[in-house]
Amino acid sequence: MDSSIIGARLASAAVAPLVKKLFVAESPGAGIVDKPVRVSRIISFKGEKKTLREKDVRSIAEELVARAVNSSDAFDRLPDYEQHATVNALANSLRALGNLDMDDVQAVNLGYRALARRLKKNNESATIGLSRDAVTLYETVLDAACLHILHFFTQRSTFVARTLVEQSRQLEELSAKIDSLIARTPSPEYATFEQRYADYVTVRHGELTIFGINLTDTPGKWPLSAAYLSLEATIESADAAPSFVPAEQVLAGRKRVLLRGVAGSGKTTLVQ
Repeated sequence: MDSSIIGARLASAAVAPLVKKLFVAESPGAGIVDKPVRVSRIISFKGEKKTLREKDVRSIAEELVARAVNSSDAFDRLPDYEQHATVNALANSLRALGNLDMDDVQAVNLGYRALARRLKKNNESATIGLSRDAVTLYETVLDAACLHILHFFTQRSTFVARTLVEQSRQLEELSAKIDSLIARTPSPEYATFEQRYADYVTVRHGELTIFGINLTDTPGKWPLSAAYLSLEATIESADAAPSFVPAEQVLAGRKRVLLRGVAGSGKTTLVQ
């Protein structure tokens, strides 16, 4: 059995009305809804708006299989019991639409083949004992049905509204990311200005006067790089002489520290 021929035959306008029966019709004004539409809520054979019965779902599956069999000359190759089993397996998979935990946009993004695989998991034992041709028939018809189901979703006005909202949010997020990237990577013109400004600040404010110091042959101003002195701390050890370390490092790696000292001894300065 050539599965590509079956799929081509089923991908026709005649299949769309059968698939459409599986879902409830849109109510007036539904197009203004921009919230996700759960697939399980628009199923016509489940919930409060049920219009199909269980046997109607099987009739749809039976019709889909019949169209596939007639279009591929497989009627004489498959015994009746395998055709019936294929119909049962397909009907069970279609009923699994009511158990999907996703909305229509997510289903479309999933793709029809992945959707078909998810529906098949609902009853993986349905095709046990069937011939390879029967399994191929079931899988191909289910793929074609899922393709028409997703196409049906895209035609609903609620899907269009939801997609537009989703695209707007994605564009807004993308714009924010681009702005953030531009802020982190300024243009060469900005870099040139920043370097010139930094040089100006260095020349204009890079020195300070220390009042109260009268030393022979000392300049009136000191560069900041020479005037800044880091605090030091002494680490005492029983086995070695005390060692001096920068105050920036003395508290590193310690979760708790008790700091004691008389007023004005530099406790606050050390913590800062």
